[in-house]
Amino acid sequence: TAQGYTDTQVTASNTRTDGLIQTEQAAREKGNAETLHTANLYTDQKVRSVNADGVISKAKNYTDESARQTLNNANTYTDHRATQAENNAVARSQSYTNSRFGELKQRLDKTERRLNAGIAGVTAISSIPYVSENNVSWGIGGGNYQNGNALAAGVQLKMSPNTNVRLNVSWDSAGNSAAGVGFAGGW
Repeated sequence: TAQGYTDTQVTASNTRTDGLIQTEQAAREKGNAETLHTANLYTDQKVRSVNADGVISKAKNYTDESARQTLNNANTYTDHRATQAENNAVARSQSYTNSRFGELKQRLDKTERRLNAGIAGVTAISSIPYVSENNVSWGIGGGNYQNGNALAAGVQLKMSPNTNVRLNVSWDSAGNSAAGVGFAGGW
């Protein structure tokens, strides 16, 4: 069904979005760790080369602030990208669902027109009057049902005093035709 398919697509999109978020988070955490590691190495090197407490303190504060800023920037970027991915997934899902429902409505409308025209065709056939006393009788009939219209023609042949054969054809507004043949006997 369209709903099942849409649910499957939304689930797949959500799974993909979750995967992207996890990948982004892993990359951010790795980047943070690398940044922190690099900053720590830099600080350790500066501490070894400069033994003055003021320089070491400044370097530590600078490194800590840089690491915090990097982490904040990475978190902001990740949050923004995750929100974007989620919004895009929802928009695509809604667009797909609306499109499928539009197609379904068109198909139902077409089916309704064909059914109404078919009912009009049957009505037209059943409306054909015949003259039962004659050996050969013909007639035409018209039919309408809601937005469907039809025209029908038929012929009846009296084969014997106790048997009749009838042939009917209808043409409807949906471009379809229907034919029927019947045999009757009595005594």
